[in-house]
Amino acid sequence: MKRFFKRQSPPFAVTIKLVCRSGAICLFLMILLSLKPVCSEAEQDEDNPKLFRSGFLQSVFSNIDPRDAKAVMEVHGKKIVGELKMNIIDKVVMFTSLKSMMDAVRKGELELVSIPSIEYLRVRETVPLIPAFVGTNNHGQGNNFLLITRKDSGIKSFSDLTGKSLLLPPVAIYEPSHLWLEVLLLKEGNMRRDTYFREVKESPKISKAIMAIFFKQADAAIVTRSGLEISQQLNPQVGTQLNVLAESPNLSDFVVCMNPHTSEGFRKKLSGALTRLNDSKSGKQLYVIFQTNGITPFESVYLDGLEKLQREHKRLRSKTVARK
Repeated sequence: MKRFFKRQSPPFAVTIKLVCRSGAICLFLMILLSLKPVCSEAEQDEDNPKLFRSGFLQSVFSNIDPRDAKAVMEVHGKKIVGELKMNIIDKVVMFTSLKSMMDAVRKGELELVSIPSIEYLRVRETVPLIPAFVGTNNHGQGNNFLLITRKDSGIKSFSDLTGKSLLLPPVAIYEPSHLWLEVLLLKEGNMRRDTYFREVKESPKISKAIMAIFFKQADAAIVTRSGLEISQQLNPQVGTQLNVLAESPNLSDFVVCMNPHTSEGFRKKLSGALTRLNDSKSGKQLYVIFQTNGITPFESVYLDGLEKLQREHKRLRSKTVARK
């Protein structure tokens, strides 16, 4: 901790960097790290596990050492320590791959995990998971991706991007945006972005991609609607100079899942604590920091946009292959 705060000044500098990822996952980690033993007040109940293990992916964070990310979570986790009082030992495990995390779930080595919704759809039939919560924002329970250009670029439609340069969000963090791009390409009858565009590069940050278009350093970029709105607030000229060429449906970002090997009683207590966080003072402070409105109980309808996009991608791909 001492090393972390000495290197980062002020303390919130690193915290703001964590906004690159979904607010849902950040809040999830906060809650997990708040599960410290509260010796004199802790509930003694056979439903409560003696060890509470939570897992997340290192790819959740961008441009920050995972150890520093964990340190930040521990600092802010103290603010919500009172939300759930259990005499248990918590352990946070960081995974370098989804496979290793899912292997841990299958072995019963994790009580709670947060995974990208697109990955959840891939593993839900083979991995024992109970979807419990998703994060919320001003546009629903996920991200709306925008394809932006400059208004004076002469680019009026997707077909005008042939031979142009394109910036994309990191696929490890925003995979649904890459799937959406493939659907746009398939609608044009093209299956390869490297032949359609002159250059395609990943931008480490949404804000950098937006400003690259603003300063004519690239022809087009895929960004999040929330990211564009923040940039417009900071620099109103962004709104007057940039044009939205296309917009994706709302695509679910993360699903917070519980492991069915834990007792139903424990899962109910945990769900109650997470729900109460929405109305707590500390919870609202965290929501402001991580630019999210809160968390909401999972409903299958929240995955509709992503599932429809996957089906459309499969249909268009099959159609394009059949024509060749």
